[in-house]
Amino acid sequence: MDELNSLTVSEERLEDCRDVVEPDLQDLIQRALTSGFSREEILIAVSELVAEDFATIMETPSVH
Repeated sequence: MDELNSLTVSEERLEDCRDVVEPDLQDLIQRALTSGFSREEILIAVSELVAEDFATIMETPSVH
C-alpha cells in the first residue's frame, strides 16, 4: 500500500469547510435515519464513500 507522504491543508480553511459541510451532513444523516438505517450503518457508509473519494484524489488504491 502506498503511504501518504505529504498533505498540506490550512487549518483555518478546514474549519471553514467543516462549517459549510456539517449542516448538509446532518441533513443527510437525518434523511437516512428516516429511511430506516441505523446511525452506525449511515456513518460506515459515509466513511466508505469518503475513503473512496479520498483515494481517487490522492491517486492511491482504495482500502475498501
